[in-house]
This record gives sequence, C-alpha cells and structure tokens, in this order.
Amino acid sequence: MSSARVANVNRRGCERSPWEPTIASEPGAPGQQGALEETGDVMRAQSRTLRNSVISLLVFFALDAALLLGVPDLRRALDHIADGDPAWLGGAACLELLSCAGYAVLFGLVFGMLGRRLTSRLSLAELAVNSVVSVSGLAGIALGAWVLRSKGISADRIARRSVLIFVLTSAVNVGAVVVIGVPMWLGLLPGSRKVALTLLPAIAALATIAGTLLLAAWARRAATRDSLQGGRRAIALTALADGVADALRLIREHDWRLLGAVAYWLLDNVALYACLAAFGDAPSFWVVAMAYLVGMLANSIPIPGGMIAVEGGLVGMLLLFGVRPASHVVVAVVIYRAISLWIPAVIGSLAFLSLRREIGKPLAPGLTG
Repeated sequence: MSSARVANVNRRGCERSPWEPTIASEPGAPGQQGALEETGDVMRAQSRTLRNSVISLLVFFALDAALLLGVPDLRRALDHIADGDPAWLGGAACLELLSCAGYAVLFGLVFGMLGRRLTSRLSLAELAVNSVVSVSGLAGIALGAWVLRSKGISADRIARRSVLIFVLTSAVNVGAVVVIGVPMWLGLLPGSRKVALTLLPAIAALATIAGTLLLAAWARRAATRDSLQGGRRAIALTALADGVADALRLIREHDWRLLGAVAYWLLDNVALYACLAAFGDAPSFWVVAMAYLVGMLANSIPIPGGMIAVEGGLVGMLLLFGVRPASHVVVAVVIYRAISLWIPAVIGSLAFLSLRREIGKPLAPGLTG
C-alpha cells in the first residue's frame, strides 16, 4: 500500500470516505501535530455531516414526491410538469448558477486574503451546506470557520468576517422588503395593497435594521467592559460590533463586489419567476419578489433544505398575492426548489471535496492574524 493510501486510513484501520478531507502531514512540534489531528477530526465530522445531509435531501425529496403523488389535488398539479417550457426552465437553472457565482464574488470581497482559488471553492462549499442544512445560512458559515481555523486564521478574525458576510447577505433581503413593500402598499408597484402582505413586513424589516444597529452599539460597549477579562464572550461581542461596522463601511465605499450580494438574492428570485413563467403568464416580478421574501422565512427552520416548510410558504404567499392557477403555482415552486437546492448542493459538494488538500495548510505569514 502506497504512503498516500496509508495516510487515508483512519484510526480503526478503515479507509476514509472520499467525503473526508486529507490533512496535510508536515513535520512539527507534538502540539502542532495534535492541533492538526483535532482539526482533522472536526473536518471529517463536517464532511460526514454534508454527506449525510445530501442523503437526507434525497430522502426528503422522495417523501415530498410521495406526498405530492398521494394527495389527489396535488397529484393533478404534477400532471402539468410536462407543460413547462424547457427554455424557461433551462433559464432558471442558469440563473441559479449565476446566483451561486454572485455569492462567490461577495465571499471574495470578505475573505479576499485567502486567494481566488480557495475563496471560490470555500464559498461554493458553504452554499452546499446551506442548501442541505437550512439554518438561515449559519451552517455554511460554521463550515467555513472550521476550514479557516485549520489554516491558522485567528478566531476573532474569522468571527468578524463571518458576521460581516452574514450581515451583507441579510441586508439585501431585509432592505428589499422595505424597498418593495412600501411602494407596493402605496400602489406604486403592481401587486397587493394589503397591509399584512406589504406594510407590516416592511415595518418588521425596518425594525430589524434598527435592532441590528442598536445591538452592534451595545456589543461595542459590552466588549469594552469585557476586554480586560478576555474569553469567548469578548471575542463574540467584538466580532458582532466590528462586523456590522465593516458592513456599513463597505456599503459607504460602494465596492462593486457588493453587487455579488444583490446578484445572489436577485437571480434566485428571477429563477423562481422563470419557473412560474414556464407554465403560463407569470405575475409581476415585484409580486414574485415580495412573496419570495416573506415565504422564504421558513428557510430558518433547521430541517434539511427547509423541505416542505419553504415550499408551503412560497406557494401560500404566491396564492395570497393572487397568483393563479394554484396547480401551476405548486408545480412551479416544486421545480424551482429542486433547482435551487440541487445546483448549489452538487457544485458545492464537488468544491468541498477539492478542499481536502487545503485543510491544515497554513496561509502565508501576515494573513492569519
């Protein structure tokens, strides 16, 4: 057995799964080797989580299909799948790919010190985890944090940058609710003028923005008090305050790569619009966008891909906005969800596999602080 193959045998003598990362085995002090082994254990656990989550995604899609086929009204809706325009559906797939590219651009802005090759692969790997483990994007951030920690980047820097990318992606979603909801309620954009569907979500979004700014200000003061004691609490508070401050600074600087956050959200919306258009006359884009923003709140539920909850939220919101017929809405949302889950999951899983050789390799001096 070759030395490379021996390196891929775990402590129990079994060969590692191809999902498990290879740890760079470079000579060093015993403590250094122990840190690498600990990082390897964590990353192997992360790889197993991703693998098992993809399997869970397959199972949940099977259950979803069984549910659709088992309910007569929903089964009749699926009869319309063959009526979909392949050009629109193909366009939806391309738009989802471009949405993933938008996230990679934003990730490169936040973690540019890693180099283009690593940032692109790590960003796609995060998208894969976010697709199969639905916790508002936090699962992917956690995966990225472990990879970066294995490369010697300090915990406080990882925390600060992770807060920054979470704030930037969330800011687009929250801001869009205000930008679309208020004009729609005023009648300036086509759609519903119902307060519960437009104005109330916009008010909640404004409250979220204000609350985030107040929380960051409080975290700054609390971090100053806790800085003498150190510890994880001080790191977390400082990361929160600095992450929000960095986000505001980048927004004021108008860095073009911020468009990656907009593309990440916008193109995913347009993919849903394309799926609806594939089955007839699509509603206004503004209706689709507002229904998407409110309906996707179910994505924060920690189940694989937000299965069933997200579909129900999207279908329900589109119907409340008057999109008809219901059978076309159901089948369009099911196809959209298949595209929006499987494209990031597949390309991100491949990117994650290619990260194995990067685990444990330190960055150049000066980049890890």
